[in-house]
Amino acid sequence: MTKPSRRDRLLELVANPPPGSKIEAAKKYGVDLTLNIEALLLTPTERVRKMEGALRLMDELQRAGRLVPPK
Repeated sequence: MTKPSRRDRLLELVANPPPGSKIEAAKKYGVDLTLNIEALLLTPTERVRKMEGALRLMDELQRAGRLVPPK
C-alpha cells in the first residue's frame, strides 16, 4: 500500500478536523481551508507566476472595460 501524499494528508485533516481544533472552528465558520493548502503547496516561484497571471487578467479586464461605451 502506498503512503498518502502530504497534500492528501492535509486534505483529509481539513475534511475531518479533530473536534475542538482551530481547523474545525475555521471550517464551521465557512473558511475554505483547501484553498490555503493548495497555495501553501506551491513553490514561491509558482505563487509568483500565479499572481502575475492574475494581474495580467485584471489588466485585460480593465482595458476591455474602457472599450465599452457608457450607456
